[in-house]
Amino acid sequence: MPDQRSLLRGRLAVAIDGVVDVAARLGPPVTQATAPKPPPPPPEAVGRPWTLAAAMEPVLSPAAERTAPPRGTFSVRPPEPPPPLEHHRSKMPLVVIGSSLIAVVVVALLMIRLLQAGTAVPAPMNSPGEIALTGVRPVAAAPPTGGAVPVTQVSFPAMTAVVDIEVNSGGAAGQAPVQVVVTLGQPAQTIIQNDYVLSPAGATVIPLMPPGGGFAPGNYTVTISYKGDLVGSTAFAVH
Repeated sequence: MPDQRSLLRGRLAVAIDGVVDVAARLGPPVTQATAPKPPPPPPEAVGRPWTLAAAMEPVLSPAAERTAPPRGTFSVRPPEPPPPLEHHRSKMPLVVIGSSLIAVVVVALLMIRLLQAGTAVPAPMNSPGEIALTGVRPVAAAPPTGGAVPVTQVSFPAMTAVVDIEVNSGGAAGQAPVQVVVTLGQPAQTIIQNDYVLSPAGATVIPLMPPGGGFAPGNYTVTISYKGDLVGSTAFAVH
């Protein structure tokens, strides 16, 4: 057994040496690799000696220099002119101006009307066919001609035969007659209904005389109408 192993080892070694020899013949010649030479170190920068003034000088940023656009690559666009004034002008001033003109015209028309009214001849207070009473009141007694103004009296004793009322027409004379109606209580009971012509002097005293010889106790109402329209009224009582 030791002899066979030695024999096999010898044969195996001979076979390996043959394979190595054949591979060496078939492959490219083996050359010795050499590493590239390292680049020479950069020369040391030669600068100025340090001073306080040199340290305070501004240093340009390389990034800013790289990003700065080259000159002449684009044209600078001129600024646009401002928009016209009509662009910013509001419609409100036009409305205000129009309203002011209308107001001036209206005021001018009113002034013309007032001037015309001031220069016109004033019309009479009471034109023909119209009566405007200024007062109606019962009085104590009819005053004599040219006497003092009678005193107002609104209460009379029972069975008074005559109650006078004073009617002021503001100087309207020569008018058509007015209708005087005297009523008693509620519902109204007509006691007197007569027509009278007012005095040209403007103040007329009208005597009221009921049928039967005297006023019975109660509350009386006096109305004065002209052409169907009420122009004045008063009241008195009898106790």
